Order: sequence, then structure tokens, then C-alpha cells
Amino acid sequence: MLSCKQATELISKEADERLPLTDKFSMNMHMMMCNACRNFRSNIHFLRRACRAAATMDASEGTSCADRH
Repeated sequence: MLSCKQATELISKEADERLPLTDKFSMNMHMMMCNACRNFRSNIHFLRRACRAAATMDASEGTSCADRH
């Protein structure tokens, strides 16, 4: 069984790359029992979607975050 530290490391890694099946299985088993890690994964997914949406809006407006400051 993974510790929360190990699970959050895999969750963060999952946001950027595909996990090996064994890591994905271990992470999912841990999250079945750990509400804190499920919340962490949900927050990571939310932040990723928000960043993508902001980048899309910036691109459509022809500005970047640096232009606003």
C-alpha cells in the first residue's frame, strides 16, 4: 500500500505523463481508501483545466499574462 506522500507524487506525475499500469493500480487502490488523496487529485485536475482555459483565453485575445502586469 502506498503512503499519501507516494500517492501524491504519482498524482502529480500523472498530470504530466502516462503512468505505468502498476503505478496507476497502486495509486487507485490507495485513493479508494484515502479521501485526502482523492481531494488532492481532484484539485490537480481542476488546476490543470483552469490553466488550459486561461491559456486558451489569452491566445484568443492575443495577450499573455506578462502583458497584464
